[in-house]
Order: sequence, then structure tokens, then C-alpha cells
Amino acid sequence: MSQDRWETLRLRAGVSVVHTAAGTHLVGPPDHEPVTAQEVVVVRALAAAEQRADALAPSAAPLLARLRRGGWLRVTAHGPGGPVHTLDPRQRPDRPEPDGVPPGLRLSRFTSIVAAPDGGLRVTSPRAWAEVLVREPATAAVLAHPATERPAPGVDAAAWQRLRRDLCWAGLAVTGDEDHDFHVRQWSPVDLEFHRRSRGIGVGQRYGATYWGRAYAPPPAGRPPARRPVVALPRPDLDRLRRDDPTLTAVLEARRSAREHHDGRPITLDQLGEFLFRCARTVLVGDLDGVELRARPYPSGGGLHELEVYVVADRVAGLAAGTYHYDGHDHALGLVRPPDGASRRLLHAARDSAGAERTPQALLVVTARFGRLMWKYEGLAYALALKNLGVLVQTMYLAATAMGLGGCALGAGAPHAFTHLTGVDPLVEDVVGEFTLGTVAQSPR
Repeated sequence: MSQDRWETLRLRAGVSVVHTAAGTHLVGPPDHEPVTAQEVVVVRALAAAEQRADALAPSAAPLLARLRRGGWLRVTAHGPGGPVHTLDPRQRPDRPEPDGVPPGLRLSRFTSIVAAPDGGLRVTSPRAWAEVLVREPATAAVLAHPATERPAPGVDAAAWQRLRRDLCWAGLAVTGDEDHDFHVRQWSPVDLEFHRRSRGIGVGQRYGATYWGRAYAPPPAGRPPARRPVVALPRPDLDRLRRDDPTLTAVLEARRSAREHHDGRPITLDQLGEFLFRCARTVLVGDLDGVELRARPYPSGGGLHELEVYVVADRVAGLAAGTYHYDGHDHALGLVRPPDGASRRLLHAARDSAGAERTPQALLVVTARFGRLMWKYEGLAYALALKNLGVLVQTMYLAATAMGLGGCALGAGAPHAFTHLTGVDPLVEDVVGEFTLGTVAQSPR
């Protein structure tokens, strides 16, 4: 490598040096690499700061070659004008390093380009074993046409070719038909990215219950602001329910999605109150390190219970039509707004999503107050909200079946109408699910 082109090396993020009775290893799940006692000195230097490759002792060359092949090193290529790009591994390479650049190169349909927090463009893909950070603005032109061999004006030719090669090696750029196999074609880029990142697969970022929000804000409140006026809900007799309810097996076997409701027999306020009490009331409130925890009839990751239930009442005997927030602490409904255009859009969207002939007697809109989870969790917070929604929806199905009511989970709704109705910033709280509820039609479809 010429004097005006050089490399800096650093150990990739998330790697630990682990000492055991069997020896010393580099550990970066799912990979591990044994290192000798002499090599540990070089490894610790690479972990502490970027090192110029040509400044390291010649005796380190075998170790550096092994770490390159294993994807342990974050490699930055420098040109006459400064750093050009960084090859940033997330795991062991899944292909050998290419000798050159194949013809017909293009970005993979799974590849995305985002602004890096410290400048430059970060090129990522859920199918790639490494990311690439493009640091030199002029060189970023290669991202538009990776097949172009002639560099953009003012760009070093060697730097241009190396960036093309690294995009290909990482799996960010491809040739041929990458969707030849159906098991690849079936994935959208968004779904695959969400799946891998929410499972902590090769993300190269902090993941899990890190409590990262402590550095920026106090814990989000456990209970949202109360709505007025309030409609108190009757509480069911739990002893009677324990005695008279059908068995769990009977309920599981009888569960069905009921899309049509009985027009001549609307659901009552007592039934709605019992249903909400069974599904979403707050049973206990506690505190752990200043964070309010809660218990409800369904489980929730970390005991945070970020989900809220709103009732859009259309035909509920004993309850004026309108949109209400369910207060699980006091088992009451707080009026959000009387019937208006936004609530009608929610009901019509529910009817269309269910494929029903009429709007539901009651629509339950489930939202997530995202800060409750995102203050604590990194990488998996939204996935956790969807998992919590799943267990709540199953709880709703079982309670509706046990009560002889008709319920149906929906796959889509009108979230913009909900935002208009409540005035809440959707980054703070937004719809994650809908469930229709009413009496069972005489001739259910």
C-alpha cells in the first residue's frame, strides 16, 4: 500500500476478551477466536483505539490476517484526502474475500443507506455480514452505480475500486438474480431487517434491557393522564366466574372470530365492563428502582405494561356513543371525545378490515406508549410491544368466548384517525392493534 493510502484497524464493537481455564478467546456472539498470551497485547491495543496497520510490529502480521479473515477487525481505508470508508463487521464473513470486482455489480434490494450519527453514510443490509461507512462525500457516488469502474471526478481510483470490492464482499452489492430462490423472494427488506435486529442477530449495537434512557429522561409515568368525564364500570363477581366459567379447554376449542354482531341485541355496559375487567385491569402496582411496574391479567415484558385500551362505542346499551379511554387502575372509562368524523373513520375501517356488513358494536383500539419500553430496552422494544399485543389479543378472545360474546382481531385500521381524535404525538403513543366486540349475530358467517 502506497504512502498516501493506508489503513487503520480496530476491534469490532461488542467483542470481549475472555480468559478461561481452556485459554483466552475473543468472544463476539456467535463467534469466538482463540488468542495466545503474546497476541493478547496486540488485541488489547486494537480494542482501546484505532491502530495504523503499518505501525504494528511485523510479528503481529499472522494475527492480523487471522482477525481479518474472521471478521474481527473494523478496517478503515485512508486515501490522500483522509478516511474514505470503513468496513465494519457484525459477524464472521460468510464468503471469501474477492480478488477483484465482478461485472454487473448493483446494490442488493435489502441494502439501505442511512446517515451516520458522526457523519458519512452507513450502508447496511440484514443479509450482509458487515456494514460499510462511506466517509468521503465524493466516493459516495459509487453507491448510485456500483458497476461503474471509472471513478467520479476527484476520487482516487484505488479507493473507488476498493469500496466497490468491499461492498461486494460484505454482501451489500450483488450480481445476478438474488431472488432466484423463493425463500429469499418471500422476504421484504423491512420484514427481514426488523426480524434480525429485534432478535439481536448481527446488529452490532447495544441490545436488551440496557436502561439507556436514564441518561436522558426520568422513567415514563406508569399511568397516562386521566380523562374526564368518567363512567364507572361495574365489577364482576370473580368467585362466581371461577365457579361458573367454562373450562380453559372448552374456551380454547370454542374460540372463533365473530365479524358480525346481533343488531337487535347490543352489548351492554355491564358486559363491556366485565370484559375489560377480565382482560386489562391493573391488578397490582409496584416500584423497582424508580420505575413503576404493574400486573394485569396478561403478561408483559418487564412488567411495564405499555399497552392502553380505548373503546370506540357505537351501539353499547347503557353507554353514550363516543371514544373512551379505559382506566385499568380505577376500572372506569374516561371520555376522550363524543362521536365525530374521526371515530366514524375508525369504525368504518374496522368494518372493512373485518369484511363485515356493519360497523362493530364496540371497537377496542389498543395503543402502545412506546416510552414505557424504549426507555429500558434497546433493539427489541417495538418487537416486545407486538408480543405483548399478541397475548392481550388472545386474552380478549378467550374472555369473549367465555362470556358468549363475539370478538375479532383486525389486521388493519385507521391510525391517522386515532391521532386526529386524541391529538397525541404518534411517536409517543400510537395504535398497534384493533379488536371488535359485540353480541354474536344470529347467523354468523
